[in-house]
Amino acid sequence: MNALESTFANLEARMTTAAGAAPSRPAPAPVAETKGDVTTRAARAILDAENESRNAKIAALRAARLKLDPS
Repeated sequence: MNALESTFANLEARMTTAAGAAPSRPAPAPVAETKGDVTTRAARAILDAENESRNAKIAALRAARLKLDPS
């Protein structure tokens, strides 16, 4: 092992021991939900319900049209 290899080996050994000794960070505090977040969630729930209703109506109309189609 030459001098450069031994220097890198020593450096790697110090880095691995230093990395293991580092204290773990605490988990970040949860962020409170803002009024804008509440409004956005409510609006998306309303829009999703309307989309589901619209898609169900379209499917029912399509099925009725296909049932009446003679060809």
